[in-house]
Amino acid sequence: MGSDWWWTLTLPAGAVRPENVERLLAVAGTFGLSPARPDGGYNGFSATGDYRVQDRSQMVAGLATASWGTNVWLGSDVAVSLSTERGAQDVVTLSLDSIYCRRTPDDRAEPFRALHRLLTDLWVALADELGALFGRVEDEWSLEQIWAELSDPRLGDAPPPPGAWPEWLSWSTYFDAGRARALPAVPAELGAHVRRTPAGALVLELSDDPAAVDPLRFARLHQVLAGAARG
Repeated sequence: MGSDWWWTLTLPAGAVRPENVERLLAVAGTFGLSPARPDGGYNGFSATGDYRVQDRSQMVAGLATASWGTNVWLGSDVAVSLSTERGAQDVVTLSLDSIYCRRTPDDRAEPFRALHRLLTDLWVALADELGALFGRVEDEWSLEQIWAELSDPRLGDAPPPPGAWPEWLSWSTYFDAGRARALPAVPAELGAHVRRTPAGALVLELSDDPAAVDPLRFARLHQVLAGAARG
C-alpha cells in the first residue's frame, strides 16, 4: 500500500459551472471513467461529511457549486474522488485513496502504474480542455517531508506569477502556455522531464515511476528549487 495521491487543477474564477462540469465528465468518459455508480445513482459527499445517493442533475449542480463531491468509477472496482472549490481561482481535484497505490517498484505495482498513468493523462487533457492556469500531481507522504518549510501549504493551488517558480514543485506540475513561456531555465539538478501539451502548456515531471517515488528525494529536490529561486 502507498499513500494517497491527488491531481489538482487551478482554473480561472467562475470556470466551475454546470457546462464545464459536463465537459469534464465527457472528457473523463473518453478515459473510461464514469460518475455513475455500478449499481445506479451518483455518490454525493459534502464538505461536512454528509453522504447521499444523488441523481445526475444533483451531482452536476453539487460540483458546479462546490457543495458536493462525487466519485468517478473505473469499472466497478476503482472509485476516484472528484471535488471542486470556488474562490479567487476555482480548483478541480481528483483523489486516489492509498488502497489503490503502491510504493514498491515491483511487478505487483503495475496496476497502480497503469491507473496513475491514466489519471495523469486525464489531468493533462482536462487542463487543456478547461483552460487551467496551473496544476499539481503529488502524494501525501512526499508533501509531508516539506510541509513545515512552506510559508502556507494551503496556498499551494495558487498559480505562481509569470516568470516565477512556485514555492514547490510536485511530482508533476502543469504551467499554462503563458507561464510556460516565462519560466526560468529548469535547473539541471532536478533531473526533470519536460513535455508540452497540445495547448502549448508545459508539464514538468520529477519521476517516471509513481511506485518508486522517494519522499526524501522529494525533499532534496525542493532544496534544489529553493536555491534556484534565490539565485
